[in-house]
Amino acid sequence: MMNAKNFKKMNDCDLEIVVGGTLTEVNQLADEFAKKGGKFGKIVSEIHNALSGMSGVAGPVNIALREAVGKGLSELGISHDLSVGVLGTGFMSKANKYSYNGKSISHDEVLKMIASA
Repeated sequence: MMNAKNFKKMNDCDLEIVVGGTLTEVNQLADEFAKKGGKFGKIVSEIHNALSGMSGVAGPVNIALREAVGKGLSELGISHDLSVGVLGTGFMSKANKYSYNGKSISHDEVLKMIASA
């Protein structure tokens, strides 16, 4: 019988990998930009829509989506390091990082900043 004390609590980075990881975050950011509209919202929305219908070329489209989302974040003054893994596949991706005015911020904070922009 397993003892619950033998299990370690997962940190946020490990948990994020289990629940979808960095590609999921990039897609969530894209969805939030698309809701907002405007120049970047339109670009992100078009790329995001293309991604849903192109399973064979998802990697390159994920890279394009990351670039579009990155431009939108830069416009909001959010520094970022977005990872979509090797060739945009999500494989070997590293945790996405965000900062605003030199302070590290969470993915949820970034979503809120996009929504309130």
